[in-house]
Amino acid sequence: MKKNKFVVVGAGSSYTPAIVAVLLSRKDDLKLSEIVLYDIDAARVARTGQFCELYAREHAQGVPVSYTTDIETAFRGADFLFVQIRPGCNQQREKDEKIPLSHGILGQETCGLGGFSFALRCIPAILDIVGKAQEICPNAWILNYSNPEAMISEAIYRTYPNAKALCICDMPISQEETIADFLGIPHKDLTFKYFGLNHFGWFTNIYDKDGNDLLPALRERVLSETVSLVNAEAEEKHDNYWGEMYKHVIEGFQAYPEFLPLVYISYYYFHNEIVSHMDPNYTRANYVLDVREKVVFDDCERCIAAGTTKDSSLHTGVHGNYIVDIANAIINNTHERFIINTMNHGAIGNFNHDAVVEVPCYVSAGGIEPVSVGYIPQFHKSLMEAQKGYEKLAVEAALTGSYQKALQAVLLNRTVPSYAVGKAVLDELMEANKDYWPELK
Repeated sequence: MKKNKFVVVGAGSSYTPAIVAVLLSRKDDLKLSEIVLYDIDAARVARTGQFCELYAREHAQGVPVSYTTDIETAFRGADFLFVQIRPGCNQQREKDEKIPLSHGILGQETCGLGGFSFALRCIPAILDIVGKAQEICPNAWILNYSNPEAMISEAIYRTYPNAKALCICDMPISQEETIADFLGIPHKDLTFKYFGLNHFGWFTNIYDKDGNDLLPALRERVLSETVSLVNAEAEEKHDNYWGEMYKHVIEGFQAYPEFLPLVYISYYYFHNEIVSHMDPNYTRANYVLDVREKVVFDDCERCIAAGTTKDSSLHTGVHGNYIVDIANAIINNTHERFIINTMNHGAIGNFNHDAVVEVPCYVSAGGIEPVSVGYIPQFHKSLMEAQKGYEKLAVEAALTGSYQKALQAVLLNRTVPSYAVGKAVLDELMEANKDYWPELK
C-alpha cells in the first residue's frame, strides 16, 4: 500500500499544531507515513516541532514527526506539501495594516493595500517553494493556504501551470458552517452554490438534502427582522472581530439581497464605515501577536517543558480540517465538493477565461473538476472585473519589478480614493518592505 509523506511548509506558524493533530487523527485514511515540519526560522519551527513530536508520540505512535530548516531534506520523497507561509511574520502585517490606516483607508491582511503589500512579499517566496518542489518532488500535491490567495494563485498557475497545485481558503467553509449552525442543519446535509474571487464572492443558493433552496427564506428573514448569524456565546468564546464582521454580512445582504456575500466583501461594500471604527494604533495584527500567537506558543513551550501534550487544546479548528479533507479526497478518490481557486476556463461563462476564480470543485485522485456556474449578473461581474484587474496587475508588479504596474494596481483597488493617496501609501509600504519586496523600478 502506498504511504504518504506530508510536509508542512511555514511550520513555525501558530496554526501548525492543529494541522498536525488532524493529520495524525486521520493517519489510516491518509495512509500517513511521516510528517516533516519545514520553516526558514529555526527558533519558530523548533518550538512547534518539539510540541508536535511530543503530540505524535502520545497520540499516534508509529508516525514519525520531525522538523528542519533544510528544504532538500523536507521535500525529498514528499507526497503532499501544505504551504502556509508569512514572510515578515505578523510584525510586517502590522505595517501593512497601519500604513494605509494612517492615510484613512483600509488596513487589512488580504484586502486593500495591506493585501497588496503582503502579496509582494509572498509571491517571490511562494514561487521559489513551488520551483523547488518541481525539482525535488515533482509529483507531490501542493495545497497552498498562504494569503493573499487571490494573487498567489494567479502567480502560481501562471508561472507553474503544470504543477500539481491547489490554492484553497478556509473562509468559505467557515461561513458555510456558520450559516449551517444558524439554520440548525448539519453542514454535511447542505450544498452551497457559490462564485467569485478569493475573499470576494457570493453564495447564490443553499440546498438541503431534499433539494429545497433555503436562501430565499433566509433572505426574507434578513429583510424583515433583526438577524445575527453568530450567537453571543460564540462571540464571547473567541473575540468579537468575527461577530462584527458577520453583522456587516447581514447589512450587505440587506443592501444587495440577490446573493449572500462572503464576509470579506464587507470591506468593499462598507469601506468608510468599517475604517472609521478601526484603531490605527492597534490593529488585527497586534491582536494576533498579543493573543492568538501568545496563547499557542506559550502552550507549546509549557508542554515541551512538562514533557507531555495531554492537557493541551491545540488540536481543533476548521483550518486544519479543511486542508486535510482535501488531501483525503485526493488520496481516496472521493470526488467530494470543495470551494477552490482555479483557472476559470469557462466555469463562469461571462468572465475572463484565463483568470483565477473561486468556485465549487469536485476533488479526486485526478485533481479537480470545477462546477459550471454559468453567467453571473452584471453587478457582480463588474465588481469582479475591477478586482481581478487589480490582482493581475499586482502579480505583474511582483513578477516584473515594475513600479508603474504597481501604481496601476493600487489605483484599481476599490479602497483607494485617488492617485495621491494611492501613491503615498504605495511609497510608504515600499520603504517598509524594502527587505522583502522585489525592487520596483
